[in-house]
Amino acid sequence: MERRNFAISIVLMVLAAVAIWEATHLPFGSLRTPQPGFWPLILAIILAFFSLLHFGKTVKEKVEKGNPFWTRPGAWKGIGLVAGSLIAFGFLFEPLGYLITVFLLIAFLLRVIEPMKWWLVITIALLSSVLSYLMFGVLLSTPLPAGLLSI
Repeated sequence: MERRNFAISIVLMVLAAVAIWEATHLPFGSLRTPQPGFWPLILAIILAFFSLLHFGKTVKEKVEKGNPFWTRPGAWKGIGLVAGSLIAFGFLFEPLGYLITVFLLIAFLLRVIEPMKWWLVITIALLSSVLSYLMFGVLLSTPLPAGLLSI
């Protein structure tokens, strides 16, 4: 068990516990009419779940001894591409709209960062953008920019 992963798991669990405690002091509401405590509580529970998963993985597995990912050849290029794509996402979000920008971001990350076959890239990017739009734009009534699709 690596000490760093163990410490990270503990810190994230404590952070999740504090966030859950603080979120319970806010009105929760319902799925149709969420109140200020709705998303903080949901996200804190998700953080707690994943920190417990990380803790279990850290305890169960022996961490590979080797170089950190950023010392591998080409790692900084990948980091730069991800950072650049997120910056481009921020600039293109309003003019292109939610669906097109999310599709392009997911497709770029799947094809350039971790190369996959084109049919798989297009399928995953299309499903990701449409399903996230249905969840946020339709189900939760979040105003999302239409961009080019509003024409």
